[in-house]
Amino acid sequence: MAKKLYSAYVQDGSDILLHVLADFIESNMKRVYRSDWWNEILRMFYNAAPALPTYGSDEELVDSLDFARCIKIITWRWHEVFEEAFGNNSRICSNYVHELLGVRNAKAHIGRKDLEQQDAERALDTMLRLCKYIDITAAEKIKDIYKVVRNGGNEAFIINEPTSIDVPTNVEIEDIPKESINNLKDLVGTDVVKKTTLTKKITLGGKEQAYPIYKVRLDYLYYNDQNDRVGTWISRYCAEKGMDSLTSLERDEYNNIVEEFVYESNPDAIKKTQKNILRYGQREPGVTLIDGRIVDGNRRYTCLRRIGRESTDIQYFETVLIDVDAEADKKKIKLLELAIQHGEEKKVDYDLIDYAIGTYKDVYQTHLLTLEEYANSTEESVSEVQKRIDIARIIVEFVEYVKLPERYYIAREYQVYSVFDEMLPVLNKLNEAEKEQLKNIVFNNVLLQANRDQRKFIRDIKKLVSDNTYREYFDNQRIINILIHEKFDSIEVTSKNDLDDFANNNAILKEKLRNSIEHSLQSSKDKKALLKPIENVTKSVSLMAEVDENTFNKMNAEEKEELLDGINRLSNVLDEYGAKLGTDEKGQSMIHKPLRLAVSNSNNPIIICKNIGEIITSDSFTVKLTAVKECDIQSDNCEVQLYFMDSSYNIVSSVESETICVDQEAECNLTVTKDNEEDLLYLIIRLVDNDNDEAIRIIPFELDR
Repeated sequence: MAKKLYSAYVQDGSDILLHVLADFIESNMKRVYRSDWWNEILRMFYNAAPALPTYGSDEELVDSLDFARCIKIITWRWHEVFEEAFGNNSRICSNYVHELLGVRNAKAHIGRKDLEQQDAERALDTMLRLCKYIDITAAEKIKDIYKVVRNGGNEAFIINEPTSIDVPTNVEIEDIPKESINNLKDLVGTDVVKKTTLTKKITLGGKEQAYPIYKVRLDYLYYNDQNDRVGTWISRYCAEKGMDSLTSLERDEYNNIVEEFVYESNPDAIKKTQKNILRYGQREPGVTLIDGRIVDGNRRYTCLRRIGRESTDIQYFETVLIDVDAEADKKKIKLLELAIQHGEEKKVDYDLIDYAIGTYKDVYQTHLLTLEEYANSTEESVSEVQKRIDIARIIVEFVEYVKLPERYYIAREYQVYSVFDEMLPVLNKLNEAEKEQLKNIVFNNVLLQANRDQRKFIRDIKKLVSDNTYREYFDNQRIINILIHEKFDSIEVTSKNDLDDFANNNAILKEKLRNSIEHSLQSSKDKKALLKPIENVTKSVSLMAEVDENTFNKMNAEEKEELLDGINRLSNVLDEYGAKLGTDEKGQSMIHKPLRLAVSNSNNPIIICKNIGEIITSDSFTVKLTAVKECDIQSDNCEVQLYFMDSSYNIVSSVESETICVDQEAECNLTVTKDNEEDLLYLIIRLVDNDNDEAIRIIPFELDR
């Protein structure tokens, strides 16, 4: 028999990786481009031959991708799509993808020649390394091929699929007395249970050991009704049919019903897994108790049941058989189930509400596990598990609020997990009364389906709380809550349909909820805009106060000039703000600044105050002024403005104007308008035509009223 070419082994690895990459591309292109994902791929290969199909089911479209196109799609859309998908491993995965593009080109150009062994090894090693970051199970299959190539193409080193190691007996299952059959192990060696050459390592009761894998006929197995993935579906069925409705069924009928729950929980995943099993067989063995209860593998079991109905061949479930008592060893079984089902590769596959409620039941409700035990078994931190329990508690409150206690499937149908997750940090910022009110607000909005984007809604509330402008919104919601419960408290609720009818029949309340959040957001925005100038000025004052004046002496002339220029610019900004703010109710400026002494103007006479030293003893004070010329070029008079200011630069008297003539005494009466505890006021004398906040004289007067 001719030896298999190394290029053929590389092709086998490519076929396995192709399936993984195609599914990976589909999910991530949909994540970024949504419904336009396939059109985006078509645009990449618009003139390539053979042409890709322009329409079809998702399965048909994905099947049309070959290995080369998969590698090119990931390369060409690396930054837009796939860099984020690989997360912290993006750099190394990028190298693997580019190397595989080279592998593909090398394969395409070797013609009828074979690849060198070392090149085949390198290609499969790269495939294996990339595949580990996407699908660890598929990576193991590539690893098996890699081992064969590394050993020179000796296929004795690899087992393609589980094979029976028990010599078939002539005993038919019908010939075994029923009383002698206690569990599945009693049927090993028959056509029902076949032991294989493979094993699987499992940690049970804190001890890891390799358990043999068996092939078990499907009709001797049954679904685990304690599985978190279908827990909410089972609770819905029991709520509608009665608490004992499932346990009273025959096994086949029970399996048919639960199979539908498993399928409905994630139809797309079932279809993909079923397609995968049809191509490659069951990749990963399940875990089953010897009474037939499947602890891990409900989805694979479902796929095999669906395949069996379309095939004439008898289908077998490959599984480890665990000899423990389902009732006596509940804790041990739960730890095993969690360790398997919530490993890193499967955690994202779980519906978050099912996962949260399962955690809540095991830790808080039944106390089957402690918080620490749960965290250890799922390889999570205690805080992660506690957060999920906190969300589950809100889910419990919600289903009670809508009058359907313990009907957790209701929360799943409303898709509230992300809403409650976003709400947790907001609750931590509120007091106990406000926490309860926030939950009622969110429950009402979910009940009436008031928001198309529920996560945006809770983020809007988070913004109100963060800006400390939420109280007006809470007050308004309190009024709407009364209106809602005037109607809701009077109706009978038996199903989700009743809740939907209530929402549809109360469109006005729904609009009130929408308008309330929109109004509050706008009000908060307006208030924040009003407070922004105060915030900026406060920051500016703080920054100016932090200036170290000692540094002024260390500045050179150019640096001082630059600083003074900045101060002047700042002063101009303040002047403009002062003009825009206007004056107070008495006509005085809202901004008070120190007055500067005016630069002398040689054309004006000197103003002399003739009653310096007098004491202000009443509200009315007469200022006596005259003018003196220093030379003939100075004018014979000038017009001045007079008023008193206190030490804080506040104007505290009437403002009067007077024309002062040379060698003539003029009297100007000023009225002190403000009560003042200071002992000193300052007479300000300004030229009327000076708009630069400059005074030609500042004269102190004692005050004793």
